[in-house]
Amino acid sequence: MTSIVSNILSRLLHSLQKIEDSIIVLLLSSMLGVAVLQIILRNVFHSGIQWSDSFLRVLVLWLGLIGAMIASRDGKHINIDLLSKYLPGKYSRLSGIFCQFFTAIISAIVAYYSFIFVLMEKESGDLAFASVPLWLCESIIPFSFFVISIRYFIMAIKDSFKFHL
Repeated sequence: MTSIVSNILSRLLHSLQKIEDSIIVLLLSSMLGVAVLQIILRNVFHSGIQWSDSFLRVLVLWLGLIGAMIASRDGKHINIDLLSKYLPGKYSRLSGIFCQFFTAIISAIVAYYSFIFVLMEKESGDLAFASVPLWLCESIIPFSFFVISIRYFIMAIKDSFKFHL
């Protein structure tokens, strides 16, 4: 029974990874397409898309945060862990588990406060570009940090069960 559940979870995680990869490809393609179109419109037709610069800034935000989510799924996110280089093997792994829990907690805090920030932006009613509300563009911030937090909690728990002093 547990192998069936494990198999289903593996397939679900694999599907989610494919979705993330597809989203980042779509975002990057959209960025390049809009930027090239804007360059052509400005240089050839002496016009342009009025909201393209704001749209591209939003895409950069989304691209960076989706990229951070992808990096966190394999534990490849930026980390500063000086202790693990100088500690012996078991203590180095213990330090890594501590860092994973710490990263998960900090990411959860950032997710919470960025969610509060997005709610305040929703109340303000500001627009990012065209008729797109600003809060919708910023909604990737709490979502991505929530996903990162969950991933690091899961990694820390899995590594804790593998750890033996």
